[in-house]
Amino acid sequence: MSPAATRFSPESIAGLVRERAGVELWRDDSGPRTWREFGTMVVAARRLCVMAAVQPGDVIVTSGEATLESLAWLFGAATLGAVVAPLRRERAGEIETWKNFLRIGWSVQGGRLVRVAEGTASPAAARLFGELRGRGHPGLILATGGTTGTPKLVLHDCTTLLATLPLKEGRPWRTLPLMRFDHIGGLDVAWRALAGRQILVAPPAELTPAAVAEKIVRHQVEVLPATPSFLNLLLLAGIERTHELSSLRVVPYGAEPMPAGLLERLRAALPRVEFVQRFGTSETGALPVQAAGDGLMMRADQPGFAWKIVDGELWVQSPARGLGYLAGDTDQLETVGWFRTGDLVQRLPDGAVRVLGRRSDLINVGGEKVLPSGVEAVLLAHPLVTDCRVFPLPNAVLGQIVAAEIVWRGAERDAVAVKRLLHEFMGATLPKSHLPAVVRLIGAVDTTRNLKKSRTTPP
Repeated sequence: MSPAATRFSPESIAGLVRERAGVELWRDDSGPRTWREFGTMVVAARRLCVMAAVQPGDVIVTSGEATLESLAWLFGAATLGAVVAPLRRERAGEIETWKNFLRIGWSVQGGRLVRVAEGTASPAAARLFGELRGRGHPGLILATGGTTGTPKLVLHDCTTLLATLPLKEGRPWRTLPLMRFDHIGGLDVAWRALAGRQILVAPPAELTPAAVAEKIVRHQVEVLPATPSFLNLLLLAGIERTHELSSLRVVPYGAEPMPAGLLERLRAALPRVEFVQRFGTSETGALPVQAAGDGLMMRADQPGFAWKIVDGELWVQSPARGLGYLAGDTDQLETVGWFRTGDLVQRLPDGAVRVLGRRSDLINVGGEKVLPSGVEAVLLAHPLVTDCRVFPLPNAVLGQIVAAEIVWRGAERDAVAVKRLLHEFMGATLPKSHLPAVVRLIGAVDTTRNLKKSRTTPP
């Protein structure tokens, strides 16, 4: 077998379907679905693209929901050299913004391919599409997380992105993807399942702790990729007490920093489960990392990938690095082959790193830089704080001040009194400028559509 044949690609799907025809690939409440069924869906999607005369480089907006159908459209269109832009239902309104810098050729609606032919490519988009056409490869458009603002669109070479995954016949783990298939985290879970012969379990329509727990029990889920924020919601709901979760074996987590206190509580609640850190970005895809130390640290784990730390920020090199942003703003991606992740990290003596938080999240209190995730980690160590969110508020004197929303389980319900209790608790650990000047008591912390803690200032 050639080296290329051992790597995942759009073209490898046909061979995998032949080899695994009767093997289960997808499981939902109606029953299992096999690789043969998936292959039929891919062929059907490709045929519709051929009948519509889709050309290499044409942009097709597909469903970004976590379904087998959305994966079939991705691979069916990719085999023709098209550029797939997965988009979930609640983001459909974003297409109008996309048209300001991107020409959209087609849209998948109700299983049909509908001609759109609207929008104008920006100079940056035209240049990037020209580079992709020169490679003769299909493309993939991914939106960045947008935790603190408007997401940016990244154009990827789909062949290069998938080639980072090895094809292997591993144990058929039953995996429940929680992130949708318009996010690099959700797509990475799906691609790893396809490349590694795992079984994907359809996620519930509503991602509530109870619905996820029921899926785990019903389908004996073994792998649950999730964000720390969602894992905390599962703990707050007490699902380890109300549901039989003995099937769970591995919980890969990522997309945001994991507070040390939360990881301790997770390990205590689910002692048989291995919690494994993952790291990736919309611009570079998922990076191969190896856990280090207490599980909150990591190091690069594969030739071809590298990182360095510049002014406390993690820069990475990856063969899966995107071609660029479609609306311009390419500084992060055009630093002599390095991508500036925006993640602030701590380097340890053995070369491992610990992710501290996002540079864009920093709160500037009179020139003192405060990282919200660091304040949250201390807050979560308080026995009466079950969840929290730290964010900036404008201040005429200092520029910004630290504010916190607290899910408080104590008897005291006055926010000023709770703030005083928290300051007494935090004072020995954090400088005064890092202490929340404003405290709000809430019932639940807001998360983004990608299950991460929102960093936007509430109204």
